[in-house]
Amino acid sequence: MKNVLCVKWGDKYDGYEEKLKQELELRLSCDFNFYCLTDKPEKDYHIKLPTLWDKHYIPEKNHFWAYRKFYMFNEKLFPRILGQEFLFFDLDVVFHRTLDYFFQLEMDKPWIVRGWWNDIDVCRKNYNKGVSPLINSSVIRWNRGQLLDVYNQVNDNAEYVFFTYKTIDNYLNRVWYNIKKDESKKFNLFEKRKIYSWYKGNVFPMDMQKNMLRKDHLVCLFNNSSDKDDRAIEKVWKQNV
Repeated sequence: MKNVLCVKWGDKYDGYEEKLKQELELRLSCDFNFYCLTDKPEKDYHIKLPTLWDKHYIPEKNHFWAYRKFYMFNEKLFPRILGQEFLFFDLDVVFHRTLDYFFQLEMDKPWIVRGWWNDIDVCRKNYNKGVSPLINSSVIRWNRGQLLDVYNQVNDNAEYVFFTYKTIDNYLNRVWYNIKKDESKKFNLFEKRKIYSWYKGNVFPMDMQKNMLRKDHLVCLFNNSSDKDDRAIEKVWKQNV
């Protein structure tokens, strides 16, 4: 069975998981189960998130809140979720076309977003500053067990990880990606012109227009926004017909 997951914590994106579910039902031709991992389960597709790492969370000193999606990499924590194939989306995404592509990939390794809109020279320059990560965790595709070592690495070093890496993307970039060679032994990277950023562009340097819909692509990401309008995606939903 194929599973599509999202993670919702707090109330910032209330209702977005239902919108995501509806869009997936339109964009995937295969049978799949949809689950939202959340701190406040209310619907039949909601599953309660664990709180195993809460003891390490000190708001003034670390960034544990950003890591809750990593629980899904240990599938044993969610016995209700069966099957081997997993696909994750952040809540703030827009789909343009069929998403069957994600379940047709060769699964020798998990797949993750490489921010093709980034200037890699800038990313390398900022590497030791812990900013400008190339890896983006808004879309992840894996099979059961393929990311358990990532979960275990965080679980075994939780206090250090939460204190050292302020975001998931920063952690993935520093621990599981070789920025010098621009490659990862752990992840395959979704190819160019499949996934783009609303706020940053598409492929550096030739296609960098911001705030533009690219309907020949699959997914538009709204993460890492400096826009003060946190609900900008809702306006785009109306344009994306």
